[in-house]
Amino acid sequence: MIQPLFYKPLDQTHLVPPIVKDYLDKSNLLEKYVSSWHQTNGIEEAMANRRFSAEQRVILRDGLNQQYAHADIQLNTSDATFSNIESLVSPNTFTITTGHQLSLFGGTLFMGYKILTAIKLALDLQAKFPSKKFVPILWLASEDHDFEEIKGTYLFGKNLDWHIDSNGKATGQIAIQDMENLLDEIAGLLGNHPHAETWVQKIKEAYLNSENLGKATLRFYHTLFQEFGLVIIDPNRVEYKKILLPVILADVLKQKSYETQLISDQVLATHYKLQIHARPINFFYLVPGGARKLLKPFENGFKAGEDGPVFSVDEMELEINQYPERFSPNVNLRPVFQEMILPNLAYVGGPAEVGYWLQLKSIFDLYETPFPLVALRFMNVLLGGGLKEKVEKMGLEVQDLLNSETELTQKYLLKTQSLNYPVQTQELLDQMQVLIDQVNNMDPGLGKDFLESKLGLKDFFKSKSGAIKRSIEQHEATQIEKLLKFRTRLFPNGVLQERIETVMQYEVMLKEPILNNLLNLIEPLSGKLLFSTY
Repeated sequence: MIQPLFYKPLDQTHLVPPIVKDYLDKSNLLEKYVSSWHQTNGIEEAMANRRFSAEQRVILRDGLNQQYAHADIQLNTSDATFSNIESLVSPNTFTITTGHQLSLFGGTLFMGYKILTAIKLALDLQAKFPSKKFVPILWLASEDHDFEEIKGTYLFGKNLDWHIDSNGKATGQIAIQDMENLLDEIAGLLGNHPHAETWVQKIKEAYLNSENLGKATLRFYHTLFQEFGLVIIDPNRVEYKKILLPVILADVLKQKSYETQLISDQVLATHYKLQIHARPINFFYLVPGGARKLLKPFENGFKAGEDGPVFSVDEMELEINQYPERFSPNVNLRPVFQEMILPNLAYVGGPAEVGYWLQLKSIFDLYETPFPLVALRFMNVLLGGGLKEKVEKMGLEVQDLLNSETELTQKYLLKTQSLNYPVQTQELLDQMQVLIDQVNNMDPGLGKDFLESKLGLKDFFKSKSGAIKRSIEQHEATQIEKLLKFRTRLFPNGVLQERIETVMQYEVMLKEPILNNLLNLIEPLSGKLLFSTY
């Protein structure tokens, strides 16, 4: 059972970038880059202003039903997911969306946190506006081609990779093959108790019975989250891309997005380090049966990648109109695509995602698309084995473990060492200066001699500071080593726990489901980091 310990405001940590801290603090610098601050107060107005036609709703509903049927998922009329999909044709239904790459086997903890935050926000809004309907959506980035980022999982301290060549394909189209050895290795690490065996069975049923990664991911995440009514959308469908058609034409042929984002980015760059950058063309070309290639201006036309097809302007316009499904938006325009095909009110993302969404409102305005509330996902640090008490015994607080190794070491030494070399040596020099001033009033020549001695002593202290520091650290080496090991509980492999450890690992380790448990801990839009224990 996971239990809450305490919260810490995220803007008081190093875990979110400055632009997100300012967003949480409602800085005037960001006023024109948001539709609503990090709160639900603007949701009612957003619902009133959200225009989404009956025709679009039917396209969305029918596309989702076809997608689930193609994935061999039989939705029963009693299923929450079935009910949520059917409700999308109603003008009173809205979506709360999160999205991610096709992470294997349930992904890391933060992927679970994102999905659960969307679910919890939808539940909270349902309670607040009972005459409306709110549907949580998981957007699968099936057109992404960065296989290196998703090809493996981390389990009980071991990195496990799926060793195949993606051939640069969109990840949703990667064929499921040569995965048996990986699944056997996972089964061996999980052990043979019933909860572990359930996970292995779910994985095998989803992945070994699917022809590609897109279908497998949809099947697996459905098994994990179907009880919450989560609706999973794979956007790579021709009927969705037809809705995006005007944006594809404007971006590729006229570089309209680039001109607009460049102006916005130049202003934001004076205050923040930007997460993404404006590009002349914001679409990839999905070569039929082949790889996903970045479109670039080329001579008097366009080229897909370095070795892909070349198009004249007229050929490109014809290709877009005839085959919009071959055009995949990059990170700059994927959010616009999402909001064009979903009756969406809020997007749930991590710190980096919130940062780049805040760069994009001008693009939404350009394409006359509503800009949603951007919601920072739930963030949580899981502590086990009495870690909090062990850290407090060393004179620190468990939240100090969020600091870098150097900062943590220095804080520990300041707390525990009676010798504070910089302060104590300065005190001696200050006392000597008082003596020098008194002597100088009696005899300036003698005062000068004393001053020279002080300066020599100051140089001596400075020359020995490194040796003193090393001596202190050697004296406390055992305790520092123990403290840094505690820190690795939060930063395994040097990465924040939630970005590497998995839902699967914790469910097997605790021998119980944790998703409902975590859902109950989430306070959407709180802007806080939870420290919890198990």
